[in-house]
Amino acid sequence: MEVTVVVPSFNEAGNVRPLVAALGSALSSVDVDVLYVDDSTDDTPDVVRRTAPDAPLPLAVHHRDRAVGGLSGAVVEGLRRARGSVVVVMDGDLQHPPDVIPALLDLIEGGVDIAVASRYTHDGDAGGLSSALRRAVSSAATSLSRAALPRALADCSDPMTGFFAVRADRLNLERLDPSGFKILLEILATHDLAVGEVPFTFGRRHAGVSKATMRQGVLFLRQLLALRRLARRGVPTRVGA
Repeated sequence: MEVTVVVPSFNEAGNVRPLVAALGSALSSVDVDVLYVDDSTDDTPDVVRRTAPDAPLPLAVHHRDRAVGGLSGAVVEGLRRARGSVVVVMDGDLQHPPDVIPALLDLIEGGVDIAVASRYTHDGDAGGLSSALRRAVSSAATSLSRAALPRALADCSDPMTGFFAVRADRLNLERLDPSGFKILLEILATHDLAVGEVPFTFGRRHAGVSKATMRQGVLFLRQLLALRRLARRGVPTRVGA
């Protein structure tokens, strides 16, 4: 399979080289390219361009002049631009370990539409969140989402994760109205997909600072209410089925 790794980034200059090196090691036997979709105000896009000539895999960056839809909007832009039949979405801060990606791809090859790296299944762990408060907020948001969207999230223990692999032809991007951080939640709420999960340990940030803010929390609640209203009108049929 052809795979594109989409990395939405905002001021992650210090993490580019170590992440690209780790992706090269983890995916040495995969037909893969990496696309940064960047909303940075620092030199992240320049670092990606300087890294590309010597990178262990094809590497490109698309810098957006306007960060429409925030991180979720960057992911959707990456999905539009991806060349791979399978797209892996992951953060650029090394909290999503690249060595989990082969297990996600194995699930895709096994027949699921979307493979989710979960902190809350089997041996998964959210310990890399920066404080007990952030861990509690993440857990509460997950529980709230699953209660609000029980059918859409029946097979997903971690709809808050930003780490997953998906078959590109199973997505209708016109169904998505991205805002904030939680693009997986919106994908699952607007598509009927076969879901598989892989446990992973959420790592500690290597460089830079967390982008989580109170505003992101407000956007999440608004998004969840909108998706709840949508769910009451019925779950969409599976794309490509």
